[in-house]
Amino acid sequence: MEFRLLGPVAVHLRGQPRPLGGPRQRAVLAALLLHANEEVRTQQLLELVWSDLPSSAESNLRTYLARLRRILRIPGEPESRLRTLRGGHLVTVLPGELDVAAFTSLADRGEQAPDRSAACRHFARALEVWRGRALEDVSPGPLLAAEVARLEAHRERIREQYLRARLALGQHAELLPELHALLLRNPLWERLAGLLMLALHRSGQRTEALAVFRRTRSRLIDELGVEPGTELRELHQRLLAGDDPVDPAVPVPRPTADARSPAALARITGTAGLRGIGLRPPTGLPPASRPAPERAAGPPAQLPVDVPVFCGRAAEIAALLDGVPPAGGSAPDRRPIIAVDGMAGVGKTTLVVHAAHRLAPDYPDGQLFLDLHGHTHGVEPLDPHEALDRMLRALGVPSRDIPPATEDRAALHRSLLAHRRMLVVLDNAHSEAQVRPLLPGAGRSRALITSRRRLTGLHQAHPLSLDVLPPHQAVDVFRRISSPRPLPDGAEALLGEVVELCGRLPLALRIAAVRFRDRPSWQLAHLHERLSDQQRRLTELDAGEHGVAATFALSLAELEPDKRWLLVSLGLHPGTTVEVGAAAALAGLSVPVADRLLEELVDAHLLRQTAPGRYELHNLMRAFISGLAHDADPAEVRAAVRRLLDHHLHTAEAVDHLIQPARPREALAPPDPVVEPRGFSSLTEALAWCDRHRSDFVGLARLAAEHGLLTHAWQLPTRLEGYFDLRQHWAEGIAAYEVGLAAARRLGDRPAESELLMGLAFGWTQLREDSRAISCYTSAISVSREIGNGYAEGVSAIGLAEVHRSLGRFGEAVRFHRQALAVYRRLDDTYASCVSLDYLGSTYRDQGRFEEALECYRLAHEDSERIGNRYSAGRHLINLSQTHQALGQHGRASWTGERALALCGKVGDRDGEACALTTLGLVRAELGDTDRARGHLAAAHRVLDELGDERAADVRAYLDELPAAPASEVDPCLRR
Repeated sequence: MEFRLLGPVAVHLRGQPRPLGGPRQRAVLAALLLHANEEVRTQQLLELVWSDLPSSAESNLRTYLARLRRILRIPGEPESRLRTLRGGHLVTVLPGELDVAAFTSLADRGEQAPDRSAACRHFARALEVWRGRALEDVSPGPLLAAEVARLEAHRERIREQYLRARLALGQHAELLPELHALLLRNPLWERLAGLLMLALHRSGQRTEALAVFRRTRSRLIDELGVEPGTELRELHQRLLAGDDPVDPAVPVPRPTADARSPAALARITGTAGLRGIGLRPPTGLPPASRPAPERAAGPPAQLPVDVPVFCGRAAEIAALLDGVPPAGGSAPDRRPIIAVDGMAGVGKTTLVVHAAHRLAPDYPDGQLFLDLHGHTHGVEPLDPHEALDRMLRALGVPSRDIPPATEDRAALHRSLLAHRRMLVVLDNAHSEAQVRPLLPGAGRSRALITSRRRLTGLHQAHPLSLDVLPPHQAVDVFRRISSPRPLPDGAEALLGEVVELCGRLPLALRIAAVRFRDRPSWQLAHLHERLSDQQRRLTELDAGEHGVAATFALSLAELEPDKRWLLVSLGLHPGTTVEVGAAAALAGLSVPVADRLLEELVDAHLLRQTAPGRYELHNLMRAFISGLAHDADPAEVRAAVRRLLDHHLHTAEAVDHLIQPARPREALAPPDPVVEPRGFSSLTEALAWCDRHRSDFVGLARLAAEHGLLTHAWQLPTRLEGYFDLRQHWAEGIAAYEVGLAAARRLGDRPAESELLMGLAFGWTQLREDSRAISCYTSAISVSREIGNGYAEGVSAIGLAEVHRSLGRFGEAVRFHRQALAVYRRLDDTYASCVSLDYLGSTYRDQGRFEEALECYRLAHEDSERIGNRYSAGRHLINLSQTHQALGQHGRASWTGERALALCGKVGDRDGEACALTTLGLVRAELGDTDRARGHLAAAHRVLDELGDERAADVRAYLDELPAAPASEVDPCLRR
C-alpha cells in the first residue's frame, strides 16, 4: 500500500491506484493520513475538513468514512486500515508507505550529512518525492490548509539548502536556469535572489547579478514598501566593490541593536520616554517670561532617534509610507493623517518613529515631534493651547506673534503648514479633542498620531490598529535583543513558548530578552520556568515605570469606576474568552449596559473582540487584573462568582433540555435577578455554545468549589453530561465530574454523590479505563443502597455488568445483570426490567447460552407489549431473530424477523428496520435464497445510507459476498 499526499492525494495497492471519491472525501483521508497511526477525534476531523460546518457535516463525514473503510480494506488483512474507535478514527500506515514520512526522513539525513556531496544526494531524493503541491486536489478547511502550508514551507527550506550546497560545490552554471525559474515564481524571495546573484557573479556575469538586485529591490519597494534585508544589501555592496562574497553555506552575520540603555528600551517598545526635542519649556519659568527664541536657521528636525534595526511590521510600515488609500482609491486619495492605536507596550511609537524617518526625505520643510502625554505616569495630558505654543515656536514664530486664543493658534498653525511640506508626529495622544487643533489642514503636510485609544471621532484620520507581533516576528525581536547570547540547538520550540508567555507584546519581549542577555548564568529553560508561573510573571517583566504592570496600571487608573470594575471582574473568569452575558453577570450589570462598556474597553485596547459579543484579554493583562480581582472585597468577589455560575448553570440546563428532553431532573434554584442566561432556538445553536465554552467548564467547577459554592460545583457537570457524551468530550467531563464529586462529599449530599459516581463511571467506560469504571460503579451501588435509591442501584449494576462483559468476564456480567433485574422487579418497574432482561439475554448469547438468551428476550418482548412499549418490543424481536439464527433455526429466525420488521415500521424506528432487514438478509443467504437475501440487504443498505450510518459499508460488504446478479437486477444505489 502506498499513501501519497505530496501532490494529488492518491492511494496505490500493488501499484494500482484506488478510487478515492470527490475532493471532500479526499480531504478526510488526507487529514487522517497527516495524523497516521494516531486517533483523530471526530470533532477535530470536522474542523480539519470544513471551514464553516454545515448542518450535514457529521452525516456527510460518516458517509465518507464508510466509503474510505471499504477502499482501505486490503485482501489478506483482517480488517480495514481505517478503523472507527470509541472517540475517533485511525488510519494504520506501515513504515515506507507514506510519502510525507519518506520526504521528512530524507530531508533529515541531508541536514545531518557529514559533507555537502552526501547532503545533495539526500536533498535531491527528498525533493523527488514531491509530485506537485501538497494535497493538490482536495478542498481543505483552514486548519488543513495550515498543514499544507507547513509542508510547503518545509519543502522550500530543503530546496534552499539543496541549492546552497550545490553552489558550495561549484555548480554555478548548472544552477542558473533553475534559479532563474524559481525567482520568476517567487520574486520576493530575497535569499533566492542572493543565490542567483552569487551564481551569476561566479559564472562571470557580474552585470546581470547587479541587475537582479535592482529588480528585486524595486519589487520589494513597490509591493511591500520595504528595502531589501541586510544580507542581500551586503551581498550587493560586495559585488559592487568587486569582492568575492562569502560561501553561501555560511550565514551572513547581521548587525544587532545595542539594546542596553533605558532609551533603547523605549525606542524598541514604543512606550513613554520619547520626548519632543527642544519643545519643552525651561523649568521654573512661567510662559509669559520665556525668552523669545531666534527664528530657526533651518527646518525643524525633531524626530527622536530611530532604532538601529527594525523588525517586522512590513504591512503596517507599507500603510504608513503609502498613506493607506481607501479601498478602490488612487494615489491622490491617500490620507494625509493616520492614527495608530494599540494596547500599552505594543510598539506604536517605535513603529511611527521608524516610518517617520523613512518619510523624512519627502518632507524637506521639516519634521515636528510632540509627546502629548496622554498616558504618562505623573504627567497631565498636554493641553492643545500649550501644544500649539510649542509647535508654533518650532516653526519659528516669535513669542510676541503667537495669538492668545487656542482657535487662533490652530488657524495660524494650519496656515503655516499649508505652504510647506512637513511631517507632524503627535505621540501618546489622549483624545480626539486634544489632537484635532494640532492637525494640518489643506496642503501637502502629513500627520502621524499614536494613541492607546481608537480615535473614532477623528473623521479626517485613517485608523491603523496595531496588534501584538506575529509569532515569527516576536521570536526575531527576542533573538536580536538578546544577542550575542547564543541559543542551544533545538531551542526554537522553547523560544516560541517564551515569546507566547510574553504575549508577543514588544514591551514584555524587550524586558525578558534584556534580562536573559544580561544574566549569563541563565539558560533559556530557566527563563521559561520563571515566566510560566502566572503569579510571578509580571514581576519578571518589571522595569520600573516602564514595566508591564506599571503601564497596565496607568491604563486602568484612567477608567470610570463601573468600567474599571467590569474589566477587573473579568479576571475572575477561568476561560480565555468571555461572552457579553457572562461579563454582565460578573459585573452585576444588565446585558445592554455591559455591551456598551465592553465596546468602550475594546476601543481603549484593554480587551480584544474575537467575534460579535465575545471578548478576550491579552494574557499579560489577564495576569494583571486577576491579581486585582482576587485582592478585591471578598464578599463582592463571591457575589460576582455566584452570578457567573448562575449564568453558566442555567444556560447548561437549557442545553440539557434540548439534548435529553425526557430526562428526569431536580429543579435548580433560581438565578440572581440580574443574571440573563442564554436561550437557544435549536440543538445546533446550543451545541455551538458548549463547544465554545468547553475548555471553561472544568475551571468553572473549580471556581465554584474554591469559593464554597458547592451546589453549583456538582450541578454544573451533571447538566453537561449529555453534551460530554454526545461530543465524546469525556476527558473534560471526567475532570469536571471529579470536582463535582468532591463538592458533593463536602456537602454530605449522598444522592448527588450517587449521581456523580454513575456519571464518572460512564465517562471512564468511554475512555476505556475499565478498572476506574468498575470502582466508580461499585461505589455508586453502595451509596445508592444506603440511601434507598433502587433505580440508581439498578443502573449502576447494569453499567458494571457491561464493563465486565466487554472484558470477557461473563460470570460477573451475568451476576450483576441478575442483581439489576432483581432490583427492578422489587420496584415493580416493568420498563426497567425489560431493559435488564435484554442486557442479560445479550450476555447469555455472548457465552453461547442461546436457550437462556431466548427466554430473556421472550420475557422482555411479552412485558414490553403488555405495557405498550412497542419500540422496545420490536428491538427484543430482532434479538430473538438473531438468536434463532445462531441456533440454526432459520424458519423461526425468518418468522420472528418479519414480525420485528413490521413492528419497527409501525413505530417509525428506521434503525430497527435496517437491523431487521439485515438479519433477514443473512438468514436468507444461509438458506441459499440469494435473490431474497439480496433484496433484504439492499433495502437495509438504503435505509442506513439515508441515515448516514457507517454500518452501510458493512451491509454492502455482505452484498458483495453474495453470488453476482445480472446488472439489470442490481439496485441502482449499489452501483456507485
